[in-house]
Amino acid sequence: MKETGELTVLVCSANVGNAEPTPESFAEWVPLDGDIAGPLSATKYPVDGVADSTPSLAGEKFDVIVLGMQEAAFVEKKKKDGKLKQMDSDTINTADAPESCQQERPNSDKVEKEAKKPGSKLWRKALKANLVVRGLTGGTKVLRGAEPHRRDPKLRTEASHSSRTNISANSLNYDTRKFHELITARCPSYDIVVSKLRGEMRLYLLVSKELAEEVQDVFVAGENTGIGGVLANKGGIIATFTLRGTRLSFMTSHLEAHEGENHYMNRNSNLAEIFNGAKPDPRFFLDATVISHHMFVCGDLNYRTRLGDRTLKKKSKSRKVLTLKASDPDDGPDTNGSHFEQAKALVEAEDWKTLNDGDELKMALKDKHCMCEFNTLPCYFPPTFKVARCEGYQYNEKRTPSYTDRILWKSNDGMTENVRPFLYEPCPDFITSDHKPIRGGFTVKLNKSLKSPKTKSSSSTRELNLLISDIKCKNLPVMDAEVMGGKADPYILFMSDPKPILYDGAWPSSKVIRRDLNPVWKHATHLKLDSTASRNSDGKVDLAGTMLHITVMDEDLSSGDDVIGTVSLSLADLFVLKRKDDPQKTTICKPLFRNGLEQGTLECTILSAYLKPKEEKAFLKLTSRKVKTMRSRGGTVMDKMFGWAM
Repeated sequence: MKETGELTVLVCSANVGNAEPTPESFAEWVPLDGDIAGPLSATKYPVDGVADSTPSLAGEKFDVIVLGMQEAAFVEKKKKDGKLKQMDSDTINTADAPESCQQERPNSDKVEKEAKKPGSKLWRKALKANLVVRGLTGGTKVLRGAEPHRRDPKLRTEASHSSRTNISANSLNYDTRKFHELITARCPSYDIVVSKLRGEMRLYLLVSKELAEEVQDVFVAGENTGIGGVLANKGGIIATFTLRGTRLSFMTSHLEAHEGENHYMNRNSNLAEIFNGAKPDPRFFLDATVISHHMFVCGDLNYRTRLGDRTLKKKSKSRKVLTLKASDPDDGPDTNGSHFEQAKALVEAEDWKTLNDGDELKMALKDKHCMCEFNTLPCYFPPTFKVARCEGYQYNEKRTPSYTDRILWKSNDGMTENVRPFLYEPCPDFITSDHKPIRGGFTVKLNKSLKSPKTKSSSSTRELNLLISDIKCKNLPVMDAEVMGGKADPYILFMSDPKPILYDGAWPSSKVIRRDLNPVWKHATHLKLDSTASRNSDGKVDLAGTMLHITVMDEDLSSGDDVIGTVSLSLADLFVLKRKDDPQKTTICKPLFRNGLEQGTLECTILSAYLKPKEEKAFLKLTSRKVKTMRSRGGTVMDKMFGWAM
């Protein structure tokens, strides 16, 4: 890590194609021992504005490496007559591919016979039926900390020393052993902090040995979105950890495939399902998009390219039209048609802008159909899908060339300038998949390295106070069934991170307003921040990275209360005061977010001040509203059952 306190993060995503990667392919994807200069100097697709800062990264290594994989299940190759038998997961049309890419398609009269042979395609599909078990039972290894909830330093050290020697030898699965061999050989200067297997999905978090001991609060969770929400061939894995006061979350995901409006909508739904079901940090019931200081999402998101409004048509003698060959049972007429020839022509012309204009993910982010407030760089390089399993880009005419493999990121309030991308590129020489992997490099400013008036000292006789008034919401979603009124029963929880700043056996809360999607609270809420939790070891006020989560809940006595949405605010920004005894006024009007989607808006007025006890009375008179402070949510046995007390 640089002395400036900037963390360098490499996010790598690959749909492995359910085939064993060759060491050469893996080397094309993962830089040797986290080297930054090599990929940055060799890239054909530089990120705008990076050239000026490139020398500052010379000789550096990535501090954190994230490996997200999809379709990452395979079995050992079987030898026949002294030769390795072909084990590719499927065969594709490579008529236009060079001779080195040609693959033999099995003769149909041998299918039944081959299906009974160990190592055949159908036999391997049967072996992979264990993905249901693997998806439900987990397969998590938090190697630094042994178990997600334990923080025993001795245990962390023992896990660190034993991880590299024992995992490969003791693993029950051939594919898991091979991945660990590839990773440890390629990245010898790193500790594997998280190794998570869920069906065909994998997530590895690697941290440099110099920083690994500082990693805290490692948690992992996953959610399946395959058939019936059970199969783990689709879904996501989220892992989170804290480093120097900064909570970083990483998600790998594999969303629904195929072209068409319904599949597009299902992909958006898949993301919300993953965020809702995979909440890794047990201390909070809010999703990772809310509680993370910075979150990175990667994976085979399967968003396709839409070029115009043309649909699939039959052949006509009067004009030339596009056709779609449907010999593959997974291929068939899609509602938005095939634009293979048009997309291929754009690739050959390197017209990346037009291809990006037709990118479904770009449209979804713009229309707020998924992952609101997430950012991604434009893909000014060839589409990563669907290609022949060889070097370079030979596209399969059954699919419109698309940017299915992506990397996105989101920063919380007051931290959007703390993440800077400097590398974003595909890996064209990865040859064992019908996807080309991608990787992205980022610098992240850690909270504890930030220096500003937010961390100046304050007399121990003064405490941090907030007065929140004029609270109202608009356009909340319907939370109750029609028989119950078809509306919602909202109230507000005032939550903090770190938790001790506001949590004292319960979260401060407002009263419940019945059956109202546009509620207005007529009282004000006074919050006093815990003086110990808001100061550092030197006794100075230190709010770097501290957050206020204003969360709107729906009361439901029959099944437990539900989160409607959250507005997250940087406490450091709320307390940038010219004078300690002169309150700062902040007016808020922001969307409520849950699972990456907007859920209405919240408005309020916030007064913040450093006060002595004798000054509080005058402070509370600054609002015309009646002031209340309620701590009735999160402390009772019933509340704990519903998760509020986490």
